[in-house]
Formats: sequence, structure tokens, C-alpha cells
Amino acid sequence: MRFLKTAACILCATSMTAQAEAPDGAEFAFVIKIFEKIQEQSFAANRELCGYLGYGPDGELMTTRINRGEEASCYLPTWPAKMDVIASFHTHSTYNPDYNSELPSSTDMESDEDSGIDGWVATPGGRLWYIDSSEMMAYQVCGAGCLPQDPSFIDEPAGAIKPSYTYRGILKSESQ
Repeated sequence: MRFLKTAACILCATSMTAQAEAPDGAEFAFVIKIFEKIQEQSFAANRELCGYLGYGPDGELMTTRINRGEEASCYLPTWPAKMDVIASFHTHSTYNPDYNSELPSSTDMESDEDSGIDGWVATPGGRLWYIDSSEMMAYQVCGAGCLPQDPSFIDEPAGAIKPSYTYRGILKSESQ
């Protein structure tokens, strides 16, 4: 079953609009493995978990140590000197109806843009988002249930979560 979900996520990621610089398959598969490992930990602790993804001196994909944040924030680790950082990644903790946790936040997008990297966000509903900071776009690369879900998660009505958002669209969703 996990294979089918991962395959569906890969198909979804490769069908992102031509405007987006879709991550390569190796990066995408690596990110899925990261979130499959840390998503349950995030739920159990009711905390965001975060880190950086990049290439080590040997040219292989790697992560920094993973920091444990608060329910709705996470301070990224120190930028590693011996790593070519390409993206941040973080979970959105547990389902809480007081937060719009099924979407990346404007702060998520701003942080990646300021750092000159892209980003990955896993939601309590098991969605995976890719933030293209050069375009300030967020793309849902796989939908609810693609990654482990918080047992308390209650999904939005069908069609409520769009496949992509501009930065302005995220700001608008935060003001509602």
C-alpha cells in the first residue's frame, strides 16, 4: 500500500505545471522517506520538526540534524558549511482547527525565499507541499493521505485545498 501511495505521489509531482521547477525524482523520493520517518514523531510530540536538505561533500543527498520546534513553529538548524543546501523541510505538527495547517504559511514561503532555497512541508493530513521560492509558488505534490496522517485529522471539504497557491493566495487564505 505504501508503494502505491508513493507511486501516486511521484506521478503527482511530475505533473506539476510547467511553470514550476519540479524537484528531481531522487530529491522527491528522499523527501518522502524523511517525512515517512518524522511525521509520526511530530504527531506524538505535537511539535513541528525541521531541517535542511542538500548535497554532502560526496555528492549524495543528506539532511542536517532535525530540530524539534513548537506546535506552530520550528527554528531551522545552523546552516551547514559542508553541505550544498537546496531546501528546507518541516512538518506542520498535529491537526488543530485553529491553524490553517494544510497549507504552507506565508512565513514558510518568506523564510525559503530569504534563504534562496526551496522548501518542503508535510501537513497533519498527510499532504506534501513543494515551495518554489524563486516563483513564490506552493505546489501540492501529493494529497491527503500520501504521507502519514494525524489520527485527529479532519479533512477539508472536497476542492477546498487547491493544487497550487501563489504567495498572494496564501496571504489571502491566512486573512480569512
